[in-house]
Amino acid sequence: MKFLKYFLLIILVLFSFYFTEKIMVYMENKNPIMQEINKKEMLYRTEPVNAVIKDNTIVPGIDGKVIDKRKSLLKMEDFGSFNETFLIYKYEKPEISLDNNKDKIIIKGNSSKRMVSLILEEYSNGEDYFIKKQIKYNIIANLKTDLSLNREYLNGEINQEKASDLNSLLNKNKVNSRICIVNYSNIEFCNEKKYYIIDPMIKTSTNINFILEEINSGSMILIKKNTSIENIQLILSEIRKQDLNIVFVSELISEIN
Repeated sequence: MKFLKYFLLIILVLFSFYFTEKIMVYMENKNPIMQEINKKEMLYRTEPVNAVIKDNTIVPGIDGKVIDKRKSLLKMEDFGSFNETFLIYKYEKPEISLDNNKDKIIIKGNSSKRMVSLILEEYSNGEDYFIKKQIKYNIIANLKTDLSLNREYLNGEINQEKASDLNSLLNKNKVNSRICIVNYSNIEFCNEKKYYIIDPMIKTSTNINFILEEINSGSMILIKKNTSIENIQLILSEIRKQDLNIVFVSELISEIN
């Protein structure tokens, strides 16, 4: 008998929550601001785009974006009327995404984002040039790397113990991108940590004309130590010609819309 009372009480509470929610939605939909939000809902919706997997490689997808109608309503009620600038969004992960495929190697960013990334080996010729021109770049770090500069750091230690020590150092300095790079990082350590692993398809050890032909939206460009300033300037000129933004790798591979 006691159990039955508790069971009925739980059912009553659940029905109470259900009907309260229904009433709240009904009242919200009568609100002129919410009616306007409902009209605009599909206009501002974007569907998620799946990541593309081929063998052991992956190209990131893009999150979908939908209006969070309730939060938008609350924001606009404070303002007093519908205003598009106060729309609040929530995001939908693609079915196939980086987060559930961290064992795959990322070979480029999503081309729809109109971005590229530059990755430098430690002590590359172009570093001073990038700093002077205020160009964003990533550095392949090791245990001796100066972690005070405004750049993004990739774990570049092949030895597992050193990779772990560098990881701790990056964490301590709050500059850990949690990104590793093929042929420079200890991949076993990176897999264990579930860090992203990248493999730039464009490397400056190849012919400069080939490099310029290969640059496009989503490219990750690995700049070797001995790359001349002249070739770096040609690369930057090609990026500008295509009107691509230079960003850190973490932004390039992010699926955030």
